[in-house]
Amino acid sequence: MAGVAIGTAAPEFILPIYGGSGIGGAVNLRALRGHPVILNFWSESCDPCRTEIPYLERIYSHYGAQGKFALLGINQADPKDDIARFGASYNVTYPLLFDKGGTTNANYVVTAIPTTYFIDSSGIVRSVFVEPLTPQTMRQGLSSVGISM
Repeated sequence: MAGVAIGTAAPEFILPIYGGSGIGGAVNLRALRGHPVILNFWSESCDPCRTEIPYLERIYSHYGAQGKFALLGINQADPKDDIARFGASYNVTYPLLFDKGGTTNANYVVTAIPTTYFIDSSGIVRSVFVEPLTPQTMRQGLSSVGISM
């Protein structure tokens, strides 16, 4: 499978928050060490992504909001205002980040969306899914970073 290899360090990034929680701030992946991180690469024009967002929000509000993991949505194509509107319309409470220029997408070798990376608390990639998440793949991903559903 293409992408960042499982068992290797997740590429670092600092990206601005354009939607969801923390609008106006930025997220530094390195600062999240000590917590598992889920990176979900998405776009509002992607039908499977739009289907997946409510599921991600439910999982995040149940587990992530308790501090068990950080969930970050990374978008490279949509205008800033669209990302904020999209997040509001779907009641997204996790940060929606903007990857202007697509550098982070390129570093993660994202060739199709949705693509989701599960990164452990040491910053190591443990699972990658290049498909919409299902309850089974979500369980596998969370389990790979030490979280049981």
